[in-house]
Amino acid sequence: MFNTHSLDKAKDDFQRQRFCVIDDVIKEPWISDLYNCLPTMKMGYWMCADHSHQKLSQEKAKTIDLAGYKSYHKNVALETFGYWHMAKWILKEEDFIEMDYPHVIEFTRVVCEDYSLCTPDPTFLDIAEYVTNFPNMYTNQPSYSAYDHESWLNPHHDPRRWLAYIFYFNPGWKAHWGGQLCLMNEDEETIKHSIEPFGNRLVLMDVSETDGYRQNKHFISPVSYIAPYPRYSLAGWFYPKDPDGELPSMRSQ
Repeated sequence: MFNTHSLDKAKDDFQRQRFCVIDDVIKEPWISDLYNCLPTMKMGYWMCADHSHQKLSQEKAKTIDLAGYKSYHKNVALETFGYWHMAKWILKEEDFIEMDYPHVIEFTRVVCEDYSLCTPDPTFLDIAEYVTNFPNMYTNQPSYSAYDHESWLNPHHDPRRWLAYIFYFNPGWKAHWGGQLCLMNEDEETIKHSIEPFGNRLVLMDVSETDGYRQNKHFISPVSYIAPYPRYSLAGWFYPKDPDGELPSMRSQ
C-alpha cells in the first residue's frame, strides 16, 4: 500500500528539522480511490470557538442560521484559538462502512489499526517509527477533512501528542490556491516552513514537548476563492502508549 523508496531521506529530514514530507506515498489503486471518494464523502461541520469544540451535521445546519453561526465563530477566532471546516472523524465501525469505496476502507483501517494487507509490507506505524525514531506509539480516530475558502484553523500546538500526520488528496493542486500547512518559528509569530497540500503527500511533524518547549506550532493558510475544489486530507496523531515513558528529548537524534 505504501511506497517506501524515500524513507531514508525522510528520516534524515525529520532528524534535522523535526518534520518531513514524503511524496508519492500511497500506491495504486488506493490513491485513485481516495481521490474519487473524498469529494463524495459525507462530512459534517466541525468548529471551535473559545475552546468549545462542536459538531454540526449537514441536516442540522439546514435548520439554523448557519451564516450567523459562522460569523460568531469567526469573530471569536480573531482573539483566540478556533477552527471551522468540514470533517468526518473515524470513531466507530459505521464510519468505515459509510465510505463505500473498498480501497478507501482498507487504507483507513491500515492507518487506524496498525496492520498491513501483506505480511512483508510495513504498517503505517512501522513507517512512522522508522522515520521519527519515536518508539511505542499508537494512533486512533483520525479525521478526513475538507477546507474551502470559508474554512480556517488558527495557530496552535497539539498538546498530549508526540507526532502529527497529514495525508493530502489534492491532485493537480496549485500553490496559489492556498491551504498550506504553516509551521511557526519559536517566536510563534513568523513562519519558518510552508508545506503545499499536494496530492499523494504525507507530512510527519513532531508536536512533542521537550524541556518545556512544544515543537511546531502551526496553522493552515486560507484556501483561495479560485481553488476549484476543497483541500482534502486525512490527519491524526500518534500518542505514547506509556505517558510516563521515554520523552522525545531522550531519544536517539
